[in-house]
Amino acid sequence: MHLGTARTAYFNYLAARSTGGDFILRVDDTDKDRSDDNYLNSIFGSLDWLGLDYDAVYYQSKRLDIYKSYLDRLVDSGRAIAKDGAFFLNFDFKDDHWTDGVKGDIVINDNDRDLCSKLVLWKSDGMPTYHFASVVDDIDLGINCVIRGVDHISNTAKQVAIYRALDADLPLYYHVGLLMGSDGKKLSKRHGASSVVDYTDDNSPAAMLNYMLRMGWSPYVDNKANSVIDKDKALKMFWDDGKMRPSPAKLDSHKLKWYNKKHK
Repeated sequence: MHLGTARTAYFNYLAARSTGGDFILRVDDTDKDRSDDNYLNSIFGSLDWLGLDYDAVYYQSKRLDIYKSYLDRLVDSGRAIAKDGAFFLNFDFKDDHWTDGVKGDIVINDNDRDLCSKLVLWKSDGMPTYHFASVVDDIDLGINCVIRGVDHISNTAKQVAIYRALDADLPLYYHVGLLMGSDGKKLSKRHGASSVVDYTDDNSPAAMLNYMLRMGWSPYVDNKANSVIDKDKALKMFWDDGKMRPSPAKLDSHKLKWYNKKHK
């Protein structure tokens, strides 16, 4: 679990807990070549260290029957077709935009609609695609709010098409800015420690949560009284007294050290 992933998890946690909702952990493990228990252990360990308790864990690899039932619905309605062992969306959706809670209206152009009209839903290896499994999970589990990085905006039109084909309502989407290294470039291994595990020895969980909160969210009143925001205060402020930002945020090791001094 990298800092960007952990930051987004914290935002979803705050959104859920502050509204009496559920915070769901979903393991996207249908791609066996990219699934590894070490990655999973890092996720669980990082969330536990940060104190972000979740209400349920769902493994996509254990939900194949559910995905197949939704696929059958699309096939029966003519909204999905089979070709060479795979299944494709066969649906001409008419949406011209979707609304993002951070960036506002996002245009769906003719090129987007053309790409979505033959979107792969089920691969020839017998596994659902990321887009299809994710949408089915959100519908089946009653997910009504999704907070993620702006790099997912390009995926959203495809997911909107699947929602429409299944006659389902969209969740509320919020896309926040990505984390950048101190050089202003997208966070990568060249910037040193980027995994949450790398931070556990020298930092407190409270300091890390405060640090992550301010990378993509700001209080409306950004004064001295709000210079330090612990988890309890963040739960009270997240929705009504601040906003998520679409602009990128830079890592700042000096700021993290400052938070560590404040959270003792």
